Amino acid sequence: MKNKIFLTTSEVSKLLNINEKKIYTLSQEGAIPATKVTGKWLFPYEELLNFLKYDALRNIKKGLPFSLLENDIMLAAGSDDPILPKIFSKFFTAKQNTLFYSTVGSEKGIDMLKNRIVHFAFSHLYDFETNEYNIPYLKKKFPVEDYVVINFFLREIGFVSNEKIIGFKAFKEKKYTFVLRQKGSGIRNITEKFFHNEKLKKEWFCFYDTEVTTHFDLAKTIKENQNFVGIATKSTARIFNLNFYKIFEERFDIITLKEYFFSKNFQKFYSFLNENLKPEFSSIDGYNFSETGKIIQ
Repeated sequence: MKNKIFLTTSEVSKLLNINEKKIYTLSQEGAIPATKVTGKWLFPYEELLNFLKYDALRNIKKGLPFSLLENDIMLAAGSDDPILPKIFSKFFTAKQNTLFYSTVGSEKGIDMLKNRIVHFAFSHLYDFETNEYNIPYLKKKFPVEDYVVINFFLREIGFVSNEKIIGFKAFKEKKYTFVLRQKGSGIRNITEKFFHNEKLKKEWFCFYDTEVTTHFDLAKTIKENQNFVGIATKSTARIFNLNFYKIFEERFDIITLKEYFFSKNFQKFYSFLNENLKPEFSSIDGYNFSETGKIIQ
């Protein structure tokens, strides 16, 4: 069956272990993917499997993720940003919903969402080929109809250092020690792209022997070591009174599943983004909330 594009009624009957009469009934009711050609029902194999997987997942709605939502508790994971704790504190004050999050990097956060361990993920995975954030990566992980991408904010990213740095050329003249974020994080992803396209060359640097997991850890490590440098947010540099050289402004997104997006408590969070985030946080240097709450996909 795996090599077939369409299955017959008898083949679907064997696959689902349901009698053929019931298959005809389900087809006529539109309960399973099917098409009628010259009086004969045919069933697209891949679409049938995807439908069954999705239908099976819908049956976990009374499981832990939805039980937590019903009790005003939300779980999130993914990329790190220094202002997230302040935002979630304001969210609790405004909506009386508790939100727990774990800083595990963009890729891990999306994996946790896919496995329905969390209700949404934070991500800023950039694809150089399409000049797009997150969506090219998500297409490899989910059917496009399963997820929703919402802009959280735009933020400035750049080199963070004790000494003033003027662009990429500074690293040719003096050998700095580069502090890397962990693999799977959005910052690590963009750093590897810079090495790949040779905007940065690995031979220009020594590398710190420990990968760090947050912007805070990166900036703290640099602050304690005169000749260290790394890539982080402008806000992190300001917290540690470090020099900052802007490389670009990036899109930092919230990714959730449609089954969570339309829940009452996720809609509370979505309304908070649109109503509270901009007036509360727009004065913070290094952030742009003009696109906050915009549904990207």
